[in-house]
Amino acid sequence: MGSTKYNVLFMRDDDTVKRYRISPFWLKVLFWFVFLLAVCAGVGAWAGYSFWGNNVQLKQDNIELQKRLTDASVQLERLENVNKILDSYDPNDIQTILASVPVEEKKAVAEVPGVDLKKLLAYKNLMRAGVENVKLQKSGRSLVLSFDLNNLQPSSALSGLARIELIENVGKGIAVKSNEDDMSFHIQRFKVVRTRFGIPAGLDLDDLYGIRLMIETKKDELIFSEVYPLSRMLN
Repeated sequence: MGSTKYNVLFMRDDDTVKRYRISPFWLKVLFWFVFLLAVCAGVGAWAGYSFWGNNVQLKQDNIELQKRLTDASVQLERLENVNKILDSYDPNDIQTILASVPVEEKKAVAEVPGVDLKKLLAYKNLMRAGVENVKLQKSGRSLVLSFDLNNLQPSSALSGLARIELIENVGKGIAVKSNEDDMSFHIQRFKVVRTRFGIPAGLDLDDLYGIRLMIETKKDELIFSEVYPLSRMLN
């Protein structure tokens, strides 16, 4: 009984019958091998599915984190812009000017609708275009503006047009007609923009508070807008 073996026959129509004798031990080994292989395959499939689900969740968390970081960056830049504008005013000068204004003029000024600071200081940045090294120079009755324009998403080219608006002290915006060849762009990474434009007739620099720089795509989508006080840009 100890030498019991199993006979396995292989028969073909065009060949002789082949017989193999297999020990019960090897049959048990083969059975357990197949069983363990199936268990390992099941565990691997479950682990792969679990890791895939965790990876999807991590990607969603990363996207949400990037969105919060972008929003925080925009808020920080907006606060820095407001701080620059507030710093451009001298409280002592303002008090001196108010003290020298007659009562009648103060009353007339009080009746003029106030400046909408939210509109005046409107800031927008979709993190698609970066603007740096903004400089302004006076040349007679003209102003020369230059700045560095960066494509923050270099995986695709950025095309569009930069526009300029002068902001009067009363909060009124005046569109500037600049050379379109200077202000248009099609960049993969970087471009230095430089243009010259005249000061509107009837106005002096003392009548102007600042300059608004706007970046639009070729689809007329506004992706960047910021106001720069002249007191910070002109010496």
